[in-house]
Amino acid sequence: MCKHIALILTICVFYVASAQARIPGPRGLNSCRDFPSHEEIRNLFEGYEASNPNIARFYSIGDSVEGREIWALRVSADVDEEANEPEVRLTGAIHGNECMSCDVVLEILDWLISGYGDDQLASDLVDGSEIVFIPLVNPDGYTGNSASRTNAHGVDLNRNFGFAWRGAGSSPFSEPESKAVRKDSQENTYNLGLSYHTVAPYVNMPWNYKPHYPLDDDLLEEMGEAYAGSSSYNVVFGFDWYVTNGDVNDWALGCSGTFDTTIEMMSDTNMQWGTHSSGIQAFLEYVLQGARGLVTSASSGNPIAARIEIEPAGEPIFSDPDLGDYHRLLLPGTYSITAVANGFEPKTVTGVSVPSSGVVDVNIELEPDPQYAAFAINEMIMPQQINTSSYANRTLASDSLGMPDGEYYSMSPGGEITLDMGVITQVLDGDGDDLIIHSGTDSNDNVSISVAQDQYGPFKSVGSGTGTFEIDISSSGFDQIRFVKLEDNSSGSFNSENPGYDLDAVENLSPAGDVDGDSDTDSDSDADSDSDSDADSDSDADSDSDADSDSDADSDSDSDGDADGDADGDADGDADGDADDDDDGFNDDGGCGCATVGAPTFGWSALFAALN
Repeated sequence: MCKHIALILTICVFYVASAQARIPGPRGLNSCRDFPSHEEIRNLFEGYEASNPNIARFYSIGDSVEGREIWALRVSADVDEEANEPEVRLTGAIHGNECMSCDVVLEILDWLISGYGDDQLASDLVDGSEIVFIPLVNPDGYTGNSASRTNAHGVDLNRNFGFAWRGAGSSPFSEPESKAVRKDSQENTYNLGLSYHTVAPYVNMPWNYKPHYPLDDDLLEEMGEAYAGSSSYNVVFGFDWYVTNGDVNDWALGCSGTFDTTIEMMSDTNMQWGTHSSGIQAFLEYVLQGARGLVTSASSGNPIAARIEIEPAGEPIFSDPDLGDYHRLLLPGTYSITAVANGFEPKTVTGVSVPSSGVVDVNIELEPDPQYAAFAINEMIMPQQINTSSYANRTLASDSLGMPDGEYYSMSPGGEITLDMGVITQVLDGDGDDLIIHSGTDSNDNVSISVAQDQYGPFKSVGSGTGTFEIDISSSGFDQIRFVKLEDNSSGSFNSENPGYDLDAVENLSPAGDVDGDSDTDSDSDADSDSDSDADSDSDADSDSDADSDSDADSDSDSDGDADGDADGDADGDADGDADDDDDGFNDDGGCGCATVGAPTFGWSALFAALN
């Protein structure tokens, strides 16, 4: 029922949001000055760590355009350890003028820390998970007497993330703030997320860029209903409300396997904690439900970076490469769980029964096998916005991962996808061809290939082809690469069922890297086995025995590349060509980013009265 919000409700919400964004409040339109300042948040976090040293740790995930640090606080009973436990991320104020979204994240943090040892759920969450609070993602936009939706470059950060990106900023992750969130996500395997915004009464689920529901729509809907509870809030799948490209929700699920949810808050007459406390607690409890386990090498016992796939069909998630632990949120039921990793044979465990509460433990040992293919999606770019609910291309970007299996992602004409060939195992420039680009069909659609060592480039062209074809990366000048970008050169209708190149897999013919931490490049436990091209315990195919067994191929994911990219000069700073960010606190293209008025002092009667 909640998948299809009535049109009249949506229209009313937009009018209410518009009105609220323009009602002068006691704290002033777009002003965050009476909410905790950037520096006060730092002091608060330092105080939490000092008074709760066993469960709280304060740190910075990066800097803003103007050099303000983006503060984070990690809360866990294992706060200084890499522990076998699920991880949660809560963010606020990615739109700087949405001041209350920062404040409610701080209220959740206060409940969790103050309740530890007294409140049962707060104690269970601290003891059984790791929760990271990032209340102020956009400190430049938030700071000052007239807060701004965008960052100091004029870019809407919630359109700058690299999944279904379409033009906000000079490139996906062009901004230091979005880069910082990405880096933090790549260093932490988040399972669940809450992203707070204002102003509307919605619990908003992915997908936001396309009209098709995610494979886990039943799970997401139930979680959303649990959050909404007895409040007046409604659960909506993003596209059913309005379309966005490059937002945090879609990127988190599409690239990281994080079930991230946007909470659009109204300026309720009571303080936000009173409205949201029961929903927050019910939602967070889901991180303690489902299936969990360790993925390890059967030969060495070492942890493995694996992709976890679910049947009945669910979105892929990932194990933590440090411990090999995975945590898959699931509704009660019976499932099959498959672990897929480079250098190993995939393994499926069937008949996994998930209880009505708590978790079931499913450890998976993988046997060595010489198969290597794209491991994760790094970025995906849409050539245009999907503006119809009848959009026919139902293929999934994740179907481009792993070895060829007949399931493929139909790239849109002019679209791009960048694949991560592996956290541990990359692609060596070996003798002859190094990659096979597998097409799921025999079509004549053409795709160009470029490669890079770092996710921010530079990317070097290595050729193009149609159908299934092989690529030698030697022309790139790189000895080793990790990222492969594919750009669709085909023609055709954007809205057709299979509109472009049908990408089944990118297979690695020249693997490099130590897949299981035993000082060689194979997946056995004998520390040699000749898979390193010359059996000299390094991964470079020379005979110099330089002992650089892991190739130093970590790709420096924190590289800032072109961090200073700016908007497209269309006078609005949002790089999507609509020139709508006019500092009135309301996104005139129907977006969600209306400013909060400040103190939550207006009820529904005042809001509707303001429409007249």
